[in-house]
Amino acid sequence: MSAVLERPVFIVAAPRSCSTLLFQTLAQAEGLWSLGDESHRLFESYPKLSPMRGVVDSNRLTAALLDPKLAQSIPAQFLAQIRDRAGRPLDAAHAGCVRLLEKTPKNALRISFLDALFPDALFIYLVRDPLPNLGSIIDAWRTGSFVTYRRFATAHGPWSLLLPPRWQGYTGRPLEEIAAFQWSSTHACVMEDLAALPRARWTAVNAAELIADPAASVARLCAFMDVPLDATFAAQLQQPLPLSRYTVTAPEAGKWRRHAAELARVWPVVAPRVAEINRFIEGLAAPLAATAPEPEPSSFPSASASASASASAPASAFASGAGSVTPGRNEACPCGSGQRYKACHGRAV
Repeated sequence: MSAVLERPVFIVAAPRSCSTLLFQTLAQAEGLWSLGDESHRLFESYPKLSPMRGVVDSNRLTAALLDPKLAQSIPAQFLAQIRDRAGRPLDAAHAGCVRLLEKTPKNALRISFLDALFPDALFIYLVRDPLPNLGSIIDAWRTGSFVTYRRFATAHGPWSLLLPPRWQGYTGRPLEEIAAFQWSSTHACVMEDLAALPRARWTAVNAAELIADPAASVARLCAFMDVPLDATFAAQLQQPLPLSRYTVTAPEAGKWRRHAAELARVWPVVAPRVAEINRFIEGLAAPLAATAPEPEPSSFPSASASASASASAPASAFASGAGSVTPGRNEACPCGSGQRYKACHGRAV
């Protein structure tokens, strides 16, 4: 095959940052090719690049790990597996340059390696407001559907999502601390590596911008990638964006609030990183929200205790006493369960 990869585009982001949504959207652009999914197996099929084989102890890959064999083999694997937006593979007659779009959360820890592998690569730094992002990381761990390393045990089951350096010190920590560690470490690596690249090779986008105005966000990103925004793609962008294939529960404003108590505990660690990210992306993307989570009212049990409390507390506990107000049926139940009032204590009212 005489095709070669030219100016591949890598979406880099913390886990659960809506990166799959961005990938699924951009993959509809004319002239972009992709695996159609994430490249975990492709990279970690090489013992040198897999934390399971003991050569590296995390997903952090640097330029020093690239050797001539990898430099030849990895692009060849991509070319053998990629598909266009219609799902068609490259054929033997295809010649010339091919534009790759790739999204795997672990790549956020591999920018230095990817830069050495593809010196003309472009990077899209996707950011998401920290509270919903952290809440989604916690949810992902609890589903058990995002396990990445079954041999790496934690107090919350096998390790899920990406594996930053120094992860070994967090296996016994509360889940919100693991989430904050994964989120913060990923952003630190992204900013460190992107800062070493020419400014023209990367841009940033806020997930909130993408969701609020897909057409404008995608038009800007297409211009950055130097790919056409054809009529078919433009028409698709006039419709609501479909849910990501990895959505855990349907989007809902304030869904993270069921984790408010946990997030309040880690906010002192998160807040400085938010400020650093906002300085880094200034002029490129909308800033991240920097509002601290409000702790749960002391009169209600914490979210971690809500499962048992919601089963035993009478509905009248939320509607009695001087000055008390019964929540609306579609509002969050005050017991902290994370359910709507009508589905929790409101059922008995």
